[in-house]
Amino acid sequence: MKAEELFNILNINKINSFFGVPDSLLKDFCAYISDNSKKHIITANEGNAIALACGHYLASGEISCVYMQNSGLGNCVNPLLSLADEEVYNIPLLMLIGWRGEPSKKDEPQHIKQGKVTDKLLEAMGIEYSILPCDFEEALPLINSTIEYMKETKKPYAFIVRKGTFEKCGLKNKKQNNFELKREEAIETVIKALSSKDIVVSTTGHISREVYETRERLKQSHRQDFLTVGSMGHSSSIALGIALEKPDRRVFCFDGDGAFLMHMGALVINASQNPNNFKHIVFNNEAHDSTGAQSTAAGSASLNGIAKNAGYKKIFFAASKKELKNVLNKFLAYNHCALLEIKVKCGAREDLGRPKEKPCENKKIFMENLNQIDFIYKGAIENLPEILKNEHSSKVLIFTGKKSFEKIKNNIKNLLKGAKTYCYNEFTANPKFDELEQAAKNIKIKYDIILAIGGGSVIDFAKAFKYYTKTDKKLIAIPTTCATGSEATQFAVLYKNGKKMSLDDKSILPQYAISDSNFVVQNPKYLKACGALDCFCQAIESYWAVKSTDESRNYAKKAIKLCKDNIVGYVNKSINCDEMMLASNLAGKAINISRTTAAHALSYAITTKYQIPHGHAVALSMKDLFSANLNVNKFNCNDKRGEGWVKNKVNEILELLETDNFEKYWKNLLTKIDIEYSLSKLNIDDKDFIIKSVNEERLKNNPVILDLSTFWQETKNSLV
Repeated sequence: MKAEELFNILNINKINSFFGVPDSLLKDFCAYISDNSKKHIITANEGNAIALACGHYLASGEISCVYMQNSGLGNCVNPLLSLADEEVYNIPLLMLIGWRGEPSKKDEPQHIKQGKVTDKLLEAMGIEYSILPCDFEEALPLINSTIEYMKETKKPYAFIVRKGTFEKCGLKNKKQNNFELKREEAIETVIKALSSKDIVVSTTGHISREVYETRERLKQSHRQDFLTVGSMGHSSSIALGIALEKPDRRVFCFDGDGAFLMHMGALVINASQNPNNFKHIVFNNEAHDSTGAQSTAAGSASLNGIAKNAGYKKIFFAASKKELKNVLNKFLAYNHCALLEIKVKCGAREDLGRPKEKPCENKKIFMENLNQIDFIYKGAIENLPEILKNEHSSKVLIFTGKKSFEKIKNNIKNLLKGAKTYCYNEFTANPKFDELEQAAKNIKIKYDIILAIGGGSVIDFAKAFKYYTKTDKKLIAIPTTCATGSEATQFAVLYKNGKKMSLDDKSILPQYAISDSNFVVQNPKYLKACGALDCFCQAIESYWAVKSTDESRNYAKKAIKLCKDNIVGYVNKSINCDEMMLASNLAGKAINISRTTAAHALSYAITTKYQIPHGHAVALSMKDLFSANLNVNKFNCNDKRGEGWVKNKVNEILELLETDNFEKYWKNLLTKIDIEYSLSKLNIDDKDFIIKSVNEERLKNNPVILDLSTFWQETKNSLV
């Protein structure tokens, strides 16, 4: 229908006052009333609109129209039930509610649940409603009967409005301003000034989308950003909650003027807590930009004055790129609750994208980042002095390998100038529990941070030491191989009486991971091959693991692709080192969630008895394990999601590897990187010992139940 048609019939019935918060599904109707109604107020939140409508009725006896997105119903519950309800003041009003997330209609994730319960919320409040027909002639009898209902009963009534109900109607008096700075440009300027340790909580709408796009453009991680896709007006409270729990991290709230005004009571709470790591930035274009550029009250109010009177200690302001650059460093250096208001133009790019990750994925990645910061690129080690400075650390306990540290120790010592250091390397390549006990006795020095510099065993030993000694000192993991991804996991491996022990605890996840590809370029070819195979196998196993999740498979998928494309060049020519360092880190993140499966379960005994390096040992059973998992059936399926699910995941791995024959692919890969896969040539013949020593926990995580005796014999026969 035309917006004009609905507007006119409401006016004829003396419904000529309009209050609300703009919605994208109602933007055509909102545009028309903005241009044509003399009694139209865009309110700070939807509850305000209900109260305004009630006040208007009390003074005039006339019904008002209140418009909103269905997400705004939450703000309306109190005034609808304790003010307008028939058992209180019995005040009629007409609500137009945009139905975002309508069932069976594609929409953004934050609207799905709201769409499912919109009608149920109205029913729970005892509010009669109808879905507004798209055709005006069809809608007219319903509109007239609704008006009669409200006049007779004095009750509120709601029209639920589907997408596409209104014919397009552009806003003639569109909000324009003369500010020179584009919002996305301002966001990029701020983000470039932040460190990788800083946290950003961005408000709903274009701002969160532009934060995401800016990170993509700058090739930065999204792990430090919480994109608040819903909950308009609450981002600063989310940011405050994080800032109070993480006093060592600066937390930035990227707000919009509409969101800032929606729940201003939060400003007083922010100021009363006054954390020195809380930074509030408002990108003010004086408009509800993402719903049609309708004006907010920010054009007639002083956001600076509001924040100052709420108790913010200092106010900063910028209306140009030059002003922003001049004021930004002062704002960043200020250590009390402060506000930076940046005046920006209306509008956004037409091709502005949306986050690729679902909100739950964003949340998990973000929460993980709160406990760990990654630096993964050539030259990443240069961040070490800044980390020590930020952590106020000057006494450093360093765990290293016996040989691997020699090549880089001068570089490390230069970066640790001014700090007192103590190096410890009294443990073997496959660390033992008694070596850990001895380290706890030997290390008596005072230290305020721990560095682990070496392969997975070194990092595992440092993590085990941290747990065993119950220290709360932070751990910086600096891998010198592309292998286990130990820098990204909360578990460590030790051996006791020849049997593998696994420690699993959140407290030992390193707070920092520095993966510098300079440290792996000169590694021996066999060492690189073994490490890369371990990484590759971890990613594959994580993808099909019983404990796998959407998040773990996302990490694993990226790692598999990186390994497929880069492993041969990395092993044979020492190229693609950055890519393999990233693959190792991602594989570590994947197994930190899902854990490994049968290939790892069988490998530990091979390493213990035959001294075959871990990555090489894991690779030996992978070909036959892949076949076993691919041939899953209802009798041997170990995953509650069913044999069909398992088969799909294994086939997806084949698609990622761009092959339909894993056996051929795997043998070809091992041949290209000069890895022996014949068990007889490797003299691996003690089947009973291997089966007896298998890691049961990892075995149970395999999607197929294995008859180990038969499986191992088949593996031995096929690897010739």
